[in-house]
Amino acid sequence: MKNKVKMWGLSLVCLLLVFMTAACGSGNNNSQASNSQETASATTSSAASPEASASASESNVYPENGLPKDEKVTLKFGYWENGSGREWIDYAIETFTKKFPNVSFDTTYSPKIDTITGTKIAAKNDDDMFDIFSIFLPGGGGGTAMATSLVEAGKLEPQDDLWDHKAFDNETKTLKEVQSGIYEGRTVLLNKMYAIPYGQSITGLFYNKVLFEKNGWNQNPKTWSEFTALIDTIKASGIIPITYPGKYPGYLDFSIGIPKMFEIAEINGNLDKFNDDYRNFKAPFYASAESLDVYNKIYELGKKKAFPDGVAALTHTQSQMQLLQGQAALASTGEWVQNEMKDSIPDGFKWGFMLAPMGDNPDGIKYYQSYAGGGHYIWAAKPELNKKWAKEFLAWLWNLDVQQRYAEKAGGLPVRKDFMEDAALVDKLQDAPKAVLEYMKNNPVKGTSEARSVSLTDPNAEKARKLVEESVNDIASGKQDPQPKLKEAEDLLVKAIAAQK
Repeated sequence: MKNKVKMWGLSLVCLLLVFMTAACGSGNNNSQASNSQETASATTSSAASPEASASASESNVYPENGLPKDEKVTLKFGYWENGSGREWIDYAIETFTKKFPNVSFDTTYSPKIDTITGTKIAAKNDDDMFDIFSIFLPGGGGGTAMATSLVEAGKLEPQDDLWDHKAFDNETKTLKEVQSGIYEGRTVLLNKMYAIPYGQSITGLFYNKVLFEKNGWNQNPKTWSEFTALIDTIKASGIIPITYPGKYPGYLDFSIGIPKMFEIAEINGNLDKFNDDYRNFKAPFYASAESLDVYNKIYELGKKKAFPDGVAALTHTQSQMQLLQGQAALASTGEWVQNEMKDSIPDGFKWGFMLAPMGDNPDGIKYYQSYAGGGHYIWAAKPELNKKWAKEFLAWLWNLDVQQRYAEKAGGLPVRKDFMEDAALVDKLQDAPKAVLEYMKNNPVKGTSEARSVSLTDPNAEKARKLVEESVNDIASGKQDPQPKLKEAEDLLVKAIAAQK
């Protein structure tokens, strides 16, 4: 996530308006004339006319992209089969290969695609490597460290040119012109984009509106005091206030994490400095006032027993089942949760969404974590024609019908602003994403991301990150005062920054 990218708040204005108002390749001419045609041509002219040559050339390339029709290409595709499922991507492949029948896919679907991809990368066999593969890679930060090293080694194909690709279903506009604000939130590695997003995600606290209405609980706390009062009320009823998967403590960051540090920085009048320090890896970070405040709030909730006993043993599906079964009132996750848990949602469950406010001004801006979601890398050592077709497929994922499948079947938020400006299409969103948009309509909000503008490769940076991550469960259980751990992590980070210089 690195080198000079604006990550400042993904624009979702067009989504909110709907809710407020309505609820390069060159062609390769391989055609050959028959023997009789060659003979006839020889009796009339020593060479074909320019018009005839152009016509023959154009007949063997697709008008949309100038790529050859008669050269068969098979793209090896590594797809991360996660909470979004595979139905939407299968539809994209089906429609793409129908439009371009010379292209076929050899797809590997797996929830462990990071492991599979990592193994292939380590094997150093370009022929066996995926042409297209998920951005989910082994290592810290969702694989960002590995991706950065691959970029430095020239192993990934840049995709910046796709912003200027014409939309297949609207050739008057480029992808950049039809995007819904995610351009500003794109992930950049060393000044280039290597994975154009196909969706966007928003995280926070999801709940069952029916349970809240039954108990008369506050569904929209506007201050930290109101929020902690809600936690106390829920706890007194015998229900777990907030659940998250302690096996993957990063899930707690979805609701009370780095974006909340930005919120606190704005409250403190320190937003510009914190933004610059954070994006560019300047110390202090772990020991900054904003970081200490966030982890102290988690510690405060931990002492209130806001989180489940034995949280460290919970997987993401187990914690989300606590929500669905009424054992927990709130779950820290993303809008994909409805699709991920679709087979376990009980009758009568109604999705709600809220953010945990950090300050005591009811009109203060609430920050949320937003992702320019998804994306796929392209392996740079593949044949040029494969890479061109890979990019065509990634642009195909922006078609409105594919975006509609993504919304309906994957539970995600589309990237096309014309999708979000169409009330009929917006109505096809699942209920969890709709709950997010409803909250955003009724509250002052701002999105940000955890992306950095630079990367640190010194091992102490990863040690610092892991130290804090491994401390989260104890902090959230009220057992560990965060300050000593944050100070230890800060010392490691300072060493990493010094080594980088």
